[in-house]
Amino acid sequence: MIIYGINPVRESLVSNRIQISAIYFSTDKLGFESKGLPVFRKSRDFIGKLTGTSSHQGIAAEIGEFPYESERSILALSKPQVNLVMLDRVNDPHNLGAVIRVCDGAGIDAVIIGEKFGTGVTSTVFKTSAGAAAHVPIVRSQSLAGITEQLLKADFTVFSVENGMEAISLSDANAHLSTRNLFIFGSEGEGISRSLLRKSHHIVTLPMRGHVNSLNLSTSVAASLYSLFNEKTVKE
Repeated sequence: MIIYGINPVRESLVSNRIQISAIYFSTDKLGFESKGLPVFRKSRDFIGKLTGTSSHQGIAAEIGEFPYESERSILALSKPQVNLVMLDRVNDPHNLGAVIRVCDGAGIDAVIIGEKFGTGVTSTVFKTSAGAAAHVPIVRSQSLAGITEQLLKADFTVFSVENGMEAISLSDANAHLSTRNLFIFGSEGEGISRSLLRKSHHIVTLPMRGHVNSLNLSTSVAASLYSLFNEKTVKE
């Protein structure tokens, strides 16, 4: 896998999750030469052909396959506070990358995506995340319903953010937060599948006071997480 852009490459260099095998650059040196990695100065045209885009900022790196985390690893998390985000049927890599960036900023412990439906982590996801994909553990599950069942058995409280007749407000949801929470978001087109909604303890809606009836995915995730995570609900 090829990643590109200054922030994605820089964050991968400081992450212990990403193994870079080679770096290609046409810009001024950025200090990565001291890492002992193979470094090659190439033209911008070469890097453009390598990455398939003109927005590479003059730098690219080879990282091999993206290192997804196992389901077992998140079930084994033993922190005093564990917060997970699940994305159901998110097909746009730009949406996935933007959500990963939000989750990194909000301190989410892992992002769970589906293997059968939805995009995986691609070069575009890495770039859109501004390098956050190098830090946030990402699980690609064969069955989102199956891993949700496992999380329920592990005493996670499950929130699905979706408009509906039975939905509660963010302020009401705040009172139901526990020390182990799973927040589920769906794609802008299809929303959250019924199988996941049925497994949720709470359906949560975002207040919409304007003329359109929804937010884009990353904005919805950001509004939800930052509204729910305050000094009273997040333990340091």
